[in-house]
Amino acid sequence: MSEIDPLAIARELGFGGSLSVSVLAENRGKGVWRVEGDRGTFALRVLRPGEHETALLEERAMAAAETAGAPATRVAATGTWDDRPVMLLTWCEGQTLREAIQERPWMALGLGRACGRAQARLHASTAPSSLAARPWISRFGTPDPDLRRQLEAVEKSQVSLLHLDFHMDNVLVSGGEVTGLVDWTNACAGDARADLARTWSLLTRPGRAGARARVSASLWMVVAAGWHRGYEQVAGRQDHLALFRIWALSGLLETSNNEAGDASQLERMRRRAGLPPAR
Repeated sequence: MSEIDPLAIARELGFGGSLSVSVLAENRGKGVWRVEGDRGTFALRVLRPGEHETALLEERAMAAAETAGAPATRVAATGTWDDRPVMLLTWCEGQTLREAIQERPWMALGLGRACGRAQARLHASTAPSSLAARPWISRFGTPDPDLRRQLEAVEKSQVSLLHLDFHMDNVLVSGGEVTGLVDWTNACAGDARADLARTWSLLTRPGRAGARARVSASLWMVVAAGWHRGYEQVAGRQDHLALFRIWALSGLLETSNNEAGDASQLERMRRRAGLPPAR
């Protein structure tokens, strides 16, 4: 049985009367639950003990996204339970992009474009200064000196709000449009191309067969192509993307299983960019 008691937490956050709680995601000591009661329907997000700074940064990122007009969840209430920061978030209608593609594969290209447009609008907003303390370039590990030097040489002066987990399970869609962005754990400030490249790597890397369950790799490539087109419709053509894609794929190798296909692809990308083999 989970050590987290979402029903008790919901009561402490002001829910009374009849209450329904169902798990949406639970992993490694934290989770998200759907809460329905006298106050309406909300998402209850519970972090690990002591992660109060993380919760505060997430709250600030969501507020900045809402100000920018992005379809982000909004914090309705916060609290602490057993030293765990908890957040009650407004409920976003729709289903995840993954679920939508599974049910309606013919919408893959159009939904990809809608996601790209939503991400570009997010990047048009300026990140709060509090997020600048989380450098994007080392968010998923320290890049090697050669890659860092090239990235810093082309880095934009505009400091955008980055989600850095903008993928098929964190984007909610309905009626062909994006209705919500969830899970702001990795949010920080920096060059928008880092976020765009991170999304590319999560959609297209060879080792994500398990994450693409019931959706073919070729269909995810259609989504990725639409995503890229939608982004450029709003933000225009982006230069130096190859360097940022190398950064993004390197980060995945640092933080997930190192699969042979990923490593081989990374080395090919580095050679094309004129970078020496990763150390």
